[in-house]
Amino acid sequence: MDGPLVELENVSAQTDRGEEIFRALNFTLLQGRSAIIVGGAGSGKTTLVELLLGLKKPESGRIEMFGESLKRRSAIRRARRKVGGVGGPFSLISTLTVAENILMPAIIAGERGSIQQERLLRLLGEFNLVPEARQYPSSLTRVEYTLVQIARASIASQPLMLIDEPSAGLDAKTYLRVLEYLHKASLFGRSMLILASEKPPLEMPNCNCYTIADGGLV
Repeated sequence: MDGPLVELENVSAQTDRGEEIFRALNFTLLQGRSAIIVGGAGSGKTTLVELLLGLKKPESGRIEMFGESLKRRSAIRRARRKVGGVGGPFSLISTLTVAENILMPAIIAGERGSIQQERLLRLLGEFNLVPEARQYPSSLTRVEYTLVQIARASIASQPLMLIDEPSAGLDAKTYLRVLEYLHKASLFGRSMLILASEKPPLEMPNCNCYTIADGGLV
């Protein structure tokens, strides 16, 4: 697509208790670029994810995803289908196996069955999840759960990968392996928006890093 993948203009948002989180927030993410947004607990990372997914409405300002305003439910549904999500709001479907969860975005995208299976096998191998392919989410460890989310977010090559706390539940070795995978995906032009409590230890290509401060990004 032409134009920004994500665009926020003068966005203000509050918590459910009426506390201001963002004030005249501006942010743009172009196709082929990535961004890391760093903020501590309570800084607004979760609120930002909710705004981008249409789960929360801003008090004021404009939010566009993939060139469409998120004012209509139909636009919100289309935007969500273009996002491969990892973390908080992107739970696995409890009644589906690991393999079925990973395949879901490819099925929704209408990918051919042979391509679906080829990508599934590659991702199961990439993240050492072959033994867990027939298991259900309730039997997974926190590490396995996160790796399944990353595999699911990768299978359909959706325009944007949105990652909320990439280190959550991961040991240092696995976290570094995940970052190396994301680094490689970024080199191939995948756009990512990573929200983290601390800046990841591995530099990402084509990436800008921001910090949430004073109701905006610096």
